[in-house]
Amino acid sequence: MTLVVLGATGGTGRHLVAQALDRGLEVRAIVRNPATAHLPAGNRLTVVRGDVHDAASIAAAIASGDVLVSGLGPSARAEASTPTAGANAVIAAAPARIVWLGAAGTGPSAATTSAFTRRFLKTGLGLEHTAKEVADAAVVEAGGTVVHVGPLLGKNDKPGLTLVPLARAARTFWPTSGPRPTVARLMLDAALGDTLESGVWLVRPAR
Repeated sequence: MTLVVLGATGGTGRHLVAQALDRGLEVRAIVRNPATAHLPAGNRLTVVRGDVHDAASIAAAIASGDVLVSGLGPSARAEASTPTAGANAVIAAAPARIVWLGAAGTGPSAATTSAFTRRFLKTGLGLEHTAKEVADAAVVEAGGTVVHVGPLLGKNDKPGLTLVPLARAARTFWPTSGPRPTVARLMLDAALGDTLESGVWLVRPAR
């Protein structure tokens, strides 16, 4: 099994790559430009070119037995359609499993936050808000797992955070924040384990 990382040069994607290598996994990182990726060197890491706006390049980077984790996000407001394009391209490539990063307070997890938070996210994310919701819904419909987290704050892993299914997530004023290393760890746990069902899961304090 190969773990494929989409958005591998982003803030969360780099942690996904590094932690997957630390776990001894074979990793394939999809990046727009391999020459400028600056990812860790290693014989278990393959870096391939792929652009979510070119579905054929994504299909060429994913095999049917692969597990895909995505830390994908737009690098500019002009790329607000990136989440939707990415989800559609990945689903068409049909990996064995998809674990997707989403934003708590959008889509189905909006009901777990306050009205203020929902308005704030809709304004702050702009066009990307709708793109994220469409992408998340497509991944869930395809049988994937979507991890919703609040602001990606902090540099160090927080062992006290875990994933909670949407149906069991209590309502909070503001979504639980999580450091990128923690989010990457939880996403990899979801990708490699058999305990998480398809659907939306929220990052929350363990109880």
